[in-house]
Amino acid sequence: MNKYINRLGVLVAEFVVEAAVLQQTLSAFPDVSLTHEAQYLTADGTVRLFFRMAGVDPAAFESTLEADPTVTNARRIDRTDSATLYRVDFTAEGRAKSTFPRWAIDDVVLLEATGTTDGWRIRMRVPDRETLLEYREAYGTRGCSFALQSLSLDQSDGDGLELYLSPSQRDALVSAYELGYFEIPRRISQEELGAELGISAQSVSERLRRAVSSLVESLLGR
Repeated sequence: MNKYINRLGVLVAEFVVEAAVLQQTLSAFPDVSLTHEAQYLTADGTVRLFFRMAGVDPAAFESTLEADPTVTNARRIDRTDSATLYRVDFTAEGRAKSTFPRWAIDDVVLLEATGTTDGWRIRMRVPDRETLLEYREAYGTRGCSFALQSLSLDQSDGDGLELYLSPSQRDALVSAYELGYFEIPRRISQEELGAELGISAQSVSERLRRAVSSLVESLLGR
């Protein structure tokens, strides 16, 4: 399987997961809504989650949150008229129900996540269908139900080259195209292109060769 992207492009999947992190708390309040704000690993390897809560009195919510077996160290960070911001750390049980530790390995990106009494509705960018199937299986092994709601090609802004190339490779390739390096005859020499980019002609050659190689590899699925 191509580790970068399938030839059809990056996919955006929307799905609902039940029995996941904070499910006990979500199930206790029919009107609650949690909005994912941030998530990361601390220096000691703890998964830390920030979310905004709306629809429920904070005092009642916090009482239930304290008893949730999937999180600990709950802390109110901020409160506005419309929502309250919280920080929690995953317990061992919470980590066991989460796929977060493998996000970086699989090159997936969380776009949006909203928790209600029905579970977590998640929008995630995934590199290919195989990875999405792996995530469905991963949630199943964690005792969480998985219901796919939609699957589409990523329509985000940008030319998509950042999915295949490093920033320096992308800059070299785009500049070469825009300045006529690939035209016959060439409108700009390798040396002149290097001067535009602030690098040597040899570096231009290497970046273009690697960029083209990466693009061909990704398009051929190798």
